[in-house]
Amino acid sequence: MRQSSGKTVARAPFRGILRFGVLAAMFLLSACAADNVFVLLPDDDGKVGTIEVVTDAGRQTIETANQSIRVSDRNAAPQAPKTLSDAEISNIWGEAIRTAPRAPRTFILNFTSGTDQLTEESVQQLPAIFAEIGQFPAAEMSIIGHSDRVGAADANTRLALLRAESTRDRLIEAGLALHRVEVSSHGESNPLVPTADGVAEPKNRRVEVTIR
Repeated sequence: MRQSSGKTVARAPFRGILRFGVLAAMFLLSACAADNVFVLLPDDDGKVGTIEVVTDAGRQTIETANQSIRVSDRNAAPQAPKTLSDAEISNIWGEAIRTAPRAPRTFILNFTSGTDQLTEESVQQLPAIFAEIGQFPAAEMSIIGHSDRVGAADANTRLALLRAESTRDRLIEAGLALHRVEVSSHGESNPLVPTADGVAEPKNRRVEVTIR
């Protein structure tokens, strides 16, 4: 199996279950047959990638949610894609899907200039982050602080760290059970919007919260 440019290439035979972040591509071994069955499932946002199944005898590609490809072994050509109903997927692989690891989620919170105070819009995002953390049995989180390019670089590194730490403290004050939290600062070195020095770019005054 290899993944590049939004496409996952799987080579039969394959065993087990894998989930590829935003692709949310699950390769599942059918419980009722010896064949390999490759099924493309949407992620939590409804997005899908592409699976190309390759054997010594041919290849097939699927790029629509719930499409599947069946192949008996590496010497047989993959069968034509077939769309499975939600009921069929749940009936055969429901337990495997329910117990599969959740894909990481990333949220971006923005701050007012020169401070570690969230903008009002970002304050309104906090309930969604709290709810998402509750979906992870043992939530691990990275919180990375960033700044724009107003002011000295070393001061911006400290400010970005304060933003990350204040975000962590908000989560703890909310009573959330966090298994592990990593807090770090990128300062002005990793902007969402590249700018010249001294430019106040609101999108760069941010914290990126990733839950896994």
